[in-house]
Amino acid sequence: MRSPRSEGGFTLLEVLVALAVLGVALAALVKTGSEHARNTSYLHERTLAHWAGQNVLAEYEAGMRAVGEGDHSGEVIMGPYRYGFQASVTDFSATAPFPLPPVKRIDVRVWMAERGEEEQRANVSGYVLP
Repeated sequence: MRSPRSEGGFTLLEVLVALAVLGVALAALVKTGSEHARNTSYLHERTLAHWAGQNVLAEYEAGMRAVGEGDHSGEVIMGPYRYGFQASVTDFSATAPFPLPPVKRIDVRVWMAERGEEEQRANVSGYVLP
């Protein structure tokens, strides 16, 4: 006569342990996938914000925006997002052994318009002749 253990198969305890291990592994996989999706979305927002800041800076360089001293703010749309920006225009004088023309430094900060300035996404700087 055969003993009950000599038959093939798993005990209930072995099946439960295997399911517990599988559950932990799947939970870790889901968490990793959601973090990846969140990071991809954040990097997409940052990339488009950087491009929006470069566009604002290019408008100053092309003379489409007045290069007046002080802070200038507004909104731009890039892709599916609406971004707020603040452009700070200051005098800049470089030290060099030869005379240089006066230039203006422009620092553009860009953030998601819906979320406010505290969630800045990009910072772009450049120089223009007045």
